This record gives sequence, structure tokens and C-alpha cells, in this order.
Amino acid sequence: MEQPVLQAERFEVEDDLWAVNAFFEEKGWTDGLPIIPPTEERVGQTIAAVKRNPQDVIGVVPPRWAPASIEKIAINAVMAGCLPQYMPVVIAAVEALTDPKLNLYALQATTGGPAIMLIVNGPIRKQLNINGGSNALGEGWRANATIGRCIRLIQRNIGGSYPGTTCKATLGWPGKYTLCIAENEEASPWEPFHVERGFARDQSTVTAISADSSVRASDLDSTTAEGVLSNFAHRMEGPSGPEAIMVICPEHARIIAGDGFSKQDVKKFVWERAVYRMKDLPEETFEQRVKRRPDLKLTRDSVIPITDNPGDILVIVAGGDGSQSQYIHVWGQSTPEGGSTRSVTKAIRT
Repeated sequence: MEQPVLQAERFEVEDDLWAVNAFFEEKGWTDGLPIIPPTEERVGQTIAAVKRNPQDVIGVVPPRWAPASIEKIAINAVMAGCLPQYMPVVIAAVEALTDPKLNLYALQATTGGPAIMLIVNGPIRKQLNINGGSNALGEGWRANATIGRCIRLIQRNIGGSYPGTTCKATLGWPGKYTLCIAENEEASPWEPFHVERGFARDQSTVTAISADSSVRASDLDSTTAEGVLSNFAHRMEGPSGPEAIMVICPEHARIIAGDGFSKQDVKKFVWERAVYRMKDLPEETFEQRVKRRPDLKLTRDSVIPITDNPGDILVIVAGGDGSQSQYIHVWGQSTPEGGSTRSVTKAIRT
């Protein structure tokens, strides 16, 4: 196989895995975990999997606003532990990452410390064994772990997001290491997420969205849609964010759909109940809310839903057996223009 011509700077390091990792750590090129050395051969094999020009630029990554070329993406993919066949997903994820709608510059610089959550839909989930079943948000699947980690390394190594300097996260959270799941389309009673967004069912996609915390929405007792969704709504934190993510486990999804609820019904039901009451806020907090959203004409009697509109709630079915769903909070706030960040879905081209 002919090796592509690469332009990245070369470094000679002792042929010892510990020495290589020490070198990369000293340079600030790792996330704290060990990396796979991105040798010319490994990077070449990774690029060959997509048959692209190594210098094709997918987008620019803030705050450095540096170009994310196929070659640089492949280098970070190797470091993260990705197999070459993961590259189409990674490239599509970088397209989403650098889409202005996501507003990555703000996500990289905020004290909130959000992660980029990736949601994969379509046939490629099965082809690459991207987990959407049991423990989908946990450990155990190479594709999930390394694809998500690659995006974080790209944010760091291409974009220049370094904790304590350009990255201002006060605490961060474990999702910043990696956060990538597949939707469990086979277990969902509703249309898949990407179909809801206008893609064909047999098209593979990846969605990037800002996520800065996760709350377990456990409910072992409810046997009705109203019960499950009422309990879920109690876990959803306000006030009005740009979007919100409901990761509904298959058991809860069956109960909800069994009572005739569509996805749109789910969103409307939860939106009406997951609210933030202005009367409960301290005076300073209330005053700031009024200043941030003058268009809402807020008073102490106002009630703000979790998002500005029911359609801004993302409903994803994932997980295995059990009655454990999760609410994932999206960083940022709603604005009259539509929000400080918005999720982006891109087609995966194989």
C-alpha cells in the first residue's frame, strides 16, 4: 500500500513506550492518559482508510483557530487509540465540532467545563461496534472510548485548549475525557434521532452537542408514561438552556410509548413540567435573569421551562435492561437568537 505524503513535524524518541509517553506528556500533547505513538506508518494507515488527501482541511479549531487537516486528525486518532476504520466517524465529528452553530470557541473558554458529547446513528453503529446498549455511557467499548477521546485531543492539540490557560473550566467533569454513544435504535419504539433530523434511516450520522453534567433518572416504580416522565422532569435542571438531552432507557421508552406517547408528546409533557420558578430565586440571581432575557419580561411570578421550546429537548434511546435513564445538561443559556450553542448533526461518509 502506498503511504501518503505527510507534512507534520517529525520527532525522534527512544523506542520505549514509557519514554514516548513521557515525551508527549512533557509537550502537553496528552489528556493525562497514555497514548499510542503516532508513527508515520500508523498515521499513514489511518489516512489510507478514508482515501483522502492528508492536507484536506475539515475545519478550524478555536481558540487557536488552527486548521484540522486529515493528517492532523489522523495523528490524534492514532494517539487516542482509534482503529483506522473509525476515521469516517471522526472526520464527520470534526465537521460538527467546527460548525459555527456549536460555538466551540465559547465551549473551549468557559469556566463551566463542558464536554463534546457525540451521538452516532445509522448502520455504522453496528459496523464499528459503537455501544448504545448496556453501559453505553460507561467503559468497555473501544470505539466509544477512543472516538470520543480523539475529539478531546483535537480540541487540545489542534485547537490549543489547555486547562488552566485557554481552558478556564473551574472543575470540568469526567465526560471531558470521552463522551460518545450510539443510539439503541433497535430498542427504540420511535424513529431514530437522525431520522427526526431529516436523514434517511440507512444513512449514518454523528451529532455533536455540548454537555456539562449527567443526572441519573432512576424510576423502578412507575408503570405509566405520566409517572416515568413526571419523575424524569424532576431531575431536569433549569433555567432555560439552549437544549436538553433525555437519554431514555429501553424499559422506560416501552412504558412511555405503550401509553401512546410520541417523541413530540414526550418533549411537550416534560417541557411543561421541568420548570424554573422565578419566585424561588435570590434577588441577585433574579435580577441577572431579567437582564439576560429582557425579551421574556420576567417577573417574580414567571416560570421558565427547561428550554425555550419543546423541540429543543433531544430524546435519545440508549442502554440495556433496567429502569435507569439519564438527563444530560447542555452548557449555556437560551438567548433571543436561539441559544449560546446548538447541536450539529453531520452525515458520515464512508
